Amino acid sequence: MVKKKANDIEKRKAREIKRKNRLNSLRNEFEGNKIKAFDQVFAIVSETNLAAELNISAYNFRKKIYDPGEFTISEILRFSSLIGVDYNIIATFIMERIIERNAKRESASPASGQFLR
Repeated sequence: MVKKKANDIEKRKAREIKRKNRLNSLRNEFEGNKIKAFDQVFAIVSETNLAAELNISAYNFRKKIYDPGEFTISEILRFSSLIGVDYNIIATFIMERIIERNAKRESASPASGQFLR
């Protein structure tokens, strides 16, 4: 019984160390301005785990990834606090994703002539 508890404690500690390492990696990448897409974030921390860490359901998180304008200020604050970076770094990242998404929408609209051949 005692040995089982010791193994459980060791496993929990190992998981927590891995979590901290992943969050530190995210912090370093964001501070180095190296992350340019959510896929890069999810290469370090899974989408499901990040959603849980931010206290957002996986379904709603996916919707926010698709439409970053849906992120609330408090969610951006939680994200920046979670990884230990300045709020403006995450806010800028989200704003850049919004601009990208809007640019893709505009280039795919019928008014752009893309569909007219």
